[in-house]
Amino acid sequence: MNPLEEEVYAAGRMTYERAAAALSSDYSRIFVVRRSDGRYTEYAADGTEQLTAVASGTDFFSDVRHYAAQEIWHEDRDRVLQMLHRERLTELLSEGCSVTLNYRISAGEGMLYHALKINAGTGNDSDLIFLGIRRIGRHMRRYAAAAVNHELYSHIASALARRYEVIYLVNLRTGSYMEYSASESYARLNVGMGGTDFFADTQKNLKTDIFAEDYPMMAHAMERERLLQNLDENGTVTLNYRLLLDGEPQYVMLTALRQEDDPEQLILAVTNIDAAKRKEIAFREALGSAMDLANRDALTGAGNKHAYVQAEAALNAEIASDAGKAFAVAVCDINGLKRINDTRGHRFGDAYIRDACKMISGVFRHSRVFRIGGDEFAVLLQDAEYDRRTELLAELREIQKKQKAAGLVTVAAGMAEFERGNDCCVQDVFERADRAMYENKKLFR
Repeated sequence: MNPLEEEVYAAGRMTYERAAAALSSDYSRIFVVRRSDGRYTEYAADGTEQLTAVASGTDFFSDVRHYAAQEIWHEDRDRVLQMLHRERLTELLSEGCSVTLNYRISAGEGMLYHALKINAGTGNDSDLIFLGIRRIGRHMRRYAAAAVNHELYSHIASALARRYEVIYLVNLRTGSYMEYSASESYARLNVGMGGTDFFADTQKNLKTDIFAEDYPMMAHAMERERLLQNLDENGTVTLNYRLLLDGEPQYVMLTALRQEDDPEQLILAVTNIDAAKRKEIAFREALGSAMDLANRDALTGAGNKHAYVQAEAALNAEIASDAGKAFAVAVCDINGLKRINDTRGHRFGDAYIRDACKMISGVFRHSRVFRIGGDEFAVLLQDAEYDRRTELLAELREIQKKQKAAGLVTVAAGMAEFERGNDCCVQDVFERADRAMYENKKLFR
């Protein structure tokens, strides 16, 4: 044994003896590594609970990279090297973990399965790392292959999770699941790293992690049978909701789909879309404000001619589909507006128009009121106010009597109801209401 071997062996003699007893029967090669400087000794087990030093080196973490390039199967190489990186391994072992890893080495045109187990020393041996390697027999290869594939899948999922807040892999047969997250904010939520009943845990976590306004929708959508039914019908389920991250609601999008080669495996990914969603909301608000201005009469605040044409088109589409609600049209015309403009000026005339609109809107409080001409208004009545149309028209006309007696603004008004089978469009109803308005106007002359 060379001096380096003697020094390392002497420094941890008791540890080696314990390692020998625990490992020699299971592991064919054992490495004892100093994490502080990377110096190491390799031992071979002889089957008698004794360890024999067969090699040593001054930088295990450098030598293992050379070994990996020469021996480890190319599909497993990066995964093994990532695990055996000095800082990564130190971090895992400092958390009290025992690291296990299955991998393959090249053997001619084939490959051999190996298992690696890593433990940290304790007490006086806390600077030491113990790595045991054993070849997996033929009867264990199927299990090892599944373990390797799981590790690869976990590695891929963890990488993908960097694009998402979190990814869940759910086994629908058992309900068990694993969570992969690269988000520190999401990791602070009470979700854990996995469990045995995904849907039960989800319903519990929704109560604390979902913004209150979105909770009923998400609780309903994430029920097991409902989610699976939606997947069967649509292939993919997408849900937008607000998640409480760092105490603030943030918009996220959940996408759920079945794994193509195994429909009993469910994949759910949560993406943070807060910035994009808030830009969309701001755009919609700006667009809504612009559209509102484009459809609103600047003088009175009522809907304008353009808005009325849009409402008329929507009603005509309902009439054509024979699925529309009952409706009525009221037409109101301001009396004497030209005389007011000619004798008192347009500024007074504008005030006259605003007063007329206020009076009409005060009667038809829950109906859409439109200014469709200089002195003409139209009202579309549906639902409750349609049911009270006769009463409301009578109320408006009664107000006109008081207005006329006081020398204030008055309007002539007429109304007509849509008659299914006789009317083919809104214009037919409007024309009857307009004629009724002119009949009413005679009372003011």
